[in-house]
Amino acid sequence: MTTLRSFELDMIKQDVIFYYDIMPKLALRESIGVLIFGLMPYLSLFTVETYNYFQKNYPEKAKLILREHESIISASRMRIKLFDDKEKRIDGVFDLLKWIIDFNREKYINEHKGFLAPLKRALQDDLGIFLYQGHVIGSTHVGLFNIGYDKSDFPEIDVEFSDILKKMSESVGFSLGRYLGQLCSLLGLSPDNIDSIFIYNIDDGEMKYKDAKADRYFNNVFNGNKTIDLNFGLLLFLATTNFMQYSLMNIVSNTPPTLFKLKFIMLYHLASSLEKLKKYYYADGLLRENSKLYFQEILEDDELKFLKKQKEFRNTLIHYSIREIPENKLNKSKELFGLVEYYFIDRDYYEIDKMLDRQILRISSILEKWMDWKVLPNQLSNW
Repeated sequence: MTTLRSFELDMIKQDVIFYYDIMPKLALRESIGVLIFGLMPYLSLFTVETYNYFQKNYPEKAKLILREHESIISASRMRIKLFDDKEKRIDGVFDLLKWIIDFNREKYINEHKGFLAPLKRALQDDLGIFLYQGHVIGSTHVGLFNIGYDKSDFPEIDVEFSDILKKMSESVGFSLGRYLGQLCSLLGLSPDNIDSIFIYNIDDGEMKYKDAKADRYFNNVFNGNKTIDLNFGLLLFLATTNFMQYSLMNIVSNTPPTLFKLKFIMLYHLASSLEKLKKYYYADGLLRENSKLYFQEILEDDELKFLKKQKEFRNTLIHYSIREIPENKLNKSKELFGLVEYYFIDRDYYEIDKMLDRQILRISSILEKWMDWKVLPNQLSNW
């Protein structure tokens, strides 16, 4: 084994320990029913990339690992890119968002038949929005996007939607958990020698939700009517940012390397996706003046520009590949083995970590102002 490969395997071990410590403990909490939607793209990214690594470098060991629901998990892994998906491109992602809106409308509103159907449809909501301490951290629509579901995953036959979704999600979750356990065993890790990083600084009483009609909601937030696809995309960005700020960072103690990694990857693709949407809608002339100003406020920040330049660092973190880095630049006693100091010249791990935190909070605040969604406490329900 080369020295560089030993560093790569140690990077994988850090991620295995992170998920192996967090997921079983979080599964015992009531909030898992909401938080799993935000966690899925990260867990899927870990699953796909570690499997690819072993298949490429240790094919005999990869045969010992079983993976199920590959298409769904691979799709969920791509969701972490937001609008950076090179295969779907922006129009393909918009098609997916449109399918999610239509799918929920069909399952929750248009399913009503008979004499009272018009009244029931008028009263029925088809969008659930999840909040923590008043901050939007997810929604039913964002959840379908993050888990990786698409039209082909659901049968055409008339089956109760909630039943099939529950069974599918439980099966996917079981598959991910089994893979994690197999990988842990393969690397010689056990619960007895893992230092816990799990904390639970979440007040379950502050987990709330509000039901709404998707068409009405998406026509009244962010850029207003005529841009439902953009507004859905911006809700996705807000939920992704707030999930990191108000959820994930509240179940992990300090900043272990895996959390640092997830913050950077999330922020990198958020910034890139916002830039893509800005160019896409500027060309159509559909942006309101305040939306132009919000795009500018987020994207013209020097720190964000600085972080977004680090594409090679992003690739190293995602693919566990550090082959092009001189061995004398790496140090196992440093957080992330000195990779931060190598790519961010004259900046250290803790300095960049604080920069990530500042940007996540800053963008969260701007997106919340941009959303301009007024909801009173008495309109919220307990999860």
